[in-house]
Amino acid sequence: MATRTIEAGEISPIDEALDFAIEAVNRGELQKAKSALGWIIKQDPSNTTAWLWMACCVMDDEAKQDCYKRVSMIAARSM
Repeated sequence: MATRTIEAGEISPIDEALDFAIEAVNRGELQKAKSALGWIIKQDPSNTTAWLWMACCVMDDEAKQDCYKRVSMIAARSM
């Protein structure tokens, strides 16, 4: 189930990977999601959606906080 409606052929590899990761999180397959999100973040370090979903995949509270801090920093730069 895709997270957005896009005409055939218009979805980017990053969006496709993001859809895969979100579906994996929803199925409880956190390692698969984490791998996909890691790839997205390497391609686009300012992808706040990927950082937010990554926070769902990490178990360590410090790692979760790091994800949220990155989202806050990215959002502050875009204002």
